[in-house]
Amino acid sequence: MKQVKADAASGNISEAQKAFIDEFGDKPTTDNLYLLEQARLAQLNGNVAESKKDYQAVIQTVATSKMAAKVQVSKMLENMGAVLTNDRELPFSTPDYAMTFLYPYQALNYLSENDLSGALVAIRQLSNAQYWTYQQKLMAGDLQSKYQKDTSKAEVDQNKLGLNKSTEINQMFSAVKDASNAYENGFGYYLASILYQAFDDNYNNAFVSIKDAKRLLPDNPYVLRTYKEIERGFNGGNAYESGKGRLVVLYEQGFVTPREAFKLPLFLGKLGLQEVAVAYYPSKYTLLPAKDLYITQDKKIIDKGQTSLLVNTTQMAMKSLTEEYPAIITREVIRLVVKSLATYEASNQAGGWGLLAGSIYSFMTAQADERSWLLLPNNIQLFEQQYTPGKYTLDIALKKTPIDIKSNKTTLLWIVNMGDFTKVYHFII
Repeated sequence: MKQVKADAASGNISEAQKAFIDEFGDKPTTDNLYLLEQARLAQLNGNVAESKKDYQAVIQTVATSKMAAKVQVSKMLENMGAVLTNDRELPFSTPDYAMTFLYPYQALNYLSENDLSGALVAIRQLSNAQYWTYQQKLMAGDLQSKYQKDTSKAEVDQNKLGLNKSTEINQMFSAVKDASNAYENGFGYYLASILYQAFDDNYNNAFVSIKDAKRLLPDNPYVLRTYKEIERGFNGGNAYESGKGRLVVLYEQGFVTPREAFKLPLFLGKLGLQEVAVAYYPSKYTLLPAKDLYITQDKKIIDKGQTSLLVNTTQMAMKSLTEEYPAIITREVIRLVVKSLATYEASNQAGGWGLLAGSIYSFMTAQADERSWLLLPNNIQLFEQQYTPGKYTLDIALKKTPIDIKSNKTTLLWIVNMGDFTKVYHFII
């Protein structure tokens, strides 16, 4: 994906699409990660129909209830070969944090076609992201139960693996200690609130969504401002100030930090200290800063401000990975134990556990699963203000965009910036 990202950052999405096909092929696929990256490229290149199709294919694979999540886990566990396969060879399971972008991006596709109802159908599915987290906990517990006999033979204690001695894991968990989960983000909730408000005069759904955004981002001044506006509407007034319209700027910038791999030492009972390759996110990463912006009319500056962070994608991805770790580590332990037992028994136990422990490396050379949705932004910033109706110009990051403010309407600018590439989507809802 390095060339794909480089082409996108140089401002040429068409070249990025070609690089993507060169690397991964151009054919129908059931690989969710392929579909997510392809859908994102299509969306940024203006091919809404292709993007909608690919996003929808991913959406169809998402568990929409706890029962559906259980069924998916059961099907995976039925195939012992799949469990013992390296994680890189398993089908890509769209994680919770990625879903919190998937549904809003699909909603924005529908909005590009002036289909507000379709946008709402997409955004209403945001809550499905929570079931992925549930699946990971279920997977870890079920695997431990299923292979308890094997791990007991090797005297493996899941509570004494030595995870707390890993610098990488400790730093990663510490970096996300203030994030409550990875299945909610301010971007999705905020977008949902203004879409609901545009669709419906009773404000109920809009108020629920903006309250969720406020819960996640209690210090974001623009979330708080929109909250007060929608609360006013919910209480019987008008969310819009008299004779004014709202400007909302959603500013995406850069790329999310990719996963890296490291060797994790684990104490595995009779097998002694062994290393497995797992993915992690460095606790120190670049978070691109807020952007200054200016609103002008007739070449005069009438307002200026600075965006405020709506979602830190890397932090969400990191939190999600920490939630997945119990399942990841459990799979790695079981692979080691099951393969070790098979070798031990095939050799008629010659040499004992000590000799076996020293020879495990020969079949444990698999690489870590570093797959993730790499075309997601580094972060998304927010700006919101109300103005009297008229023609204005927004100046942000040295790019000027004409805007039209209408009374009792929201002008939504969704801006995607990747290096030299900048695309502005303009909606009035």
